[in-house]
Amino acid sequence: MRKTLPSVVGSLLVLQLWPQIAGAAVCKVPGTHPTIQKAVDDTSCTDIQLEAQTYTEQVSIGRAGLTITGKGAGRTILRSPNSRVRSTVSTTYLPRYTYVVEIKPGALASLRDLSIDGRSNATCTERFFGVRYHNSTGNLERIVVENVRGQGANFAASCQNIIGVGVTSDGSGGGSVQLTQSTIRNFQAVGVLASGTNAGVVVQNTVVRGAGPQSNLPQTGIRFTNGAAGAADRNNLFDLRFTGDPCRGVGTGLDFYRAGQAFITTNVVVDADRGLWLRENQNPQVAYDNRFIRNYLGIESSQNSDGQVRISKNAFSELKRSTAATVDSCFAFSGDGIAVEDELDTVVIQNSIADSARNAIELGAGTENLDVQQNQSVRSSKSDIDDQGTANRLTLNRCSKSAPTGLCSDTP
Repeated sequence: MRKTLPSVVGSLLVLQLWPQIAGAAVCKVPGTHPTIQKAVDDTSCTDIQLEAQTYTEQVSIGRAGLTITGKGAGRTILRSPNSRVRSTVSTTYLPRYTYVVEIKPGALASLRDLSIDGRSNATCTERFFGVRYHNSTGNLERIVVENVRGQGANFAASCQNIIGVGVTSDGSGGGSVQLTQSTIRNFQAVGVLASGTNAGVVVQNTVVRGAGPQSNLPQTGIRFTNGAAGAADRNNLFDLRFTGDPCRGVGTGLDFYRAGQAFITTNVVVDADRGLWLRENQNPQVAYDNRFIRNYLGIESSQNSDGQVRISKNAFSELKRSTAATVDSCFAFSGDGIAVEDELDTVVIQNSIADSARNAIELGAGTENLDVQQNQSVRSSKSDIDDQGTANRLTLNRCSKSAPTGLCSDTP
């Protein structure tokens, strides 16, 4: 599976050439220009270099061939003003948004070695982004995006449109973005959002840390939706636990909802309500070599198109069950390692599950012709395999108890 990843990110490789363009005009802030925006507006500047200081401004980029480089995250800080202006970009998806940095349609711009601080003063009506690429292209490398959130009543489940990093496409254009070696923390609803059929996004070697455990709103670390395609590879996601009523939602590490083709590989998700959610996807979804530790649910796969999901060589440990009063009605799979429902021909192969508070693998109602083989499970509280489906193929699974009995081929 690892060999297929370059085919997804191939269109992004050209982005890595920008910092090496010969004859790039270097502009310094402060120095040649008093503000970052002044340097951006000077079309002769292609390489903007920032000092180790705090810059308080919004930055709007509307042209190609631009790199902004700081002296390192935590040293060079781009901080939101107290009051922000709305973008002039016309978009049907989350329109009239505010931002710290925006890369407008048709632009090509990269940021590296700096922090972006949202100031923790967002309001529910803002549609606020730390960084937003819309129908645009670029790299984000070694950056920290933090404090893109509200306080008090503005840090609530009703305030979902406050995003750390957003890459969006509304069909009138597209773009490719690679986010790598970065940190997203102290965010509101979603740490990284990829949305739109023409959006190609790779999130790699990045840390996403939620605010959990907390009772204000369910958070999502990385979300791909509305046809966005790409990969989440070698990321670490932590503290995405929601202690409120699960009927309002649950904290999720990785969420792929009606996404394009996606590869979810070698990520680690710790202390989330749900590690990975694959739902209503019509394109191939591959979850390979991920680790899930101390989550309420490892992987949930539901209502994806026939034969589009492959879950292989993932490891699960210390799976707990939510103690919420409504868990049975609103988070029934809590405590499972892998739960699949309403799907045909999904592949679940060579996964390892230890210490699940419910079932290691649950094949729920509406599953049919699933290929479940060579998995290993130990110390499950209920069943190692619970098969409620029709004509599912279970072979060579090493476990000790199943429902119905006789589904285990060997004892681990």
